[in-house]
Amino acid sequence: MRVRAKHMSVPGITPLVDVVFLLIVFFVLVSRVVDLDRVRMDLPAPDPAATLPRDQAAAAVVNVMPGDAGHAAGYRFNGVVHGVDDAGRASLQAALAAEFAQDDTTAVVVRADRAASSGSVLPVLHVARRAAAHAGLTHPVRVELAVEAAR
Repeated sequence: MRVRAKHMSVPGITPLVDVVFLLIVFFVLVSRVVDLDRVRMDLPAPDPAATLPRDQAAAAVVNVMPGDAGHAAGYRFNGVVHGVDDAGRASLQAALAAEFAQDDTTAVVVRADRAASSGSVLPVLHVARRAAAHAGLTHPVRVELAVEAAR
């Protein structure tokens, strides 16, 4: 009769290292994609702070690209820069309507430089209202203005 020796198998650490490496690469790439859509600007900081932190609901962030003398140079949404002319606002409206069609609770967050005039932010509010109507929303769209957090 043959006696088989019991071998204790020790799991290798190589697959674990591979998985950890892939996760690190994934998170580095995702963080860079998220940063690409963020436009550097000097956000307003209200004093005293009369704002509330935003909840975790879905948000469509529209960046008002700073231009000369407080005017907008364009509107950036989902990595696409839309012009300030009628065609640009129409394309922004179509993009927002598509977002509202996917999730009707999506809020529009407007990021504008503190030097931006109200005339450069107001078209985004009109576009958001028209996009909500075009998407068939029966309730008003929620619009938030991004500000710097108090330090």
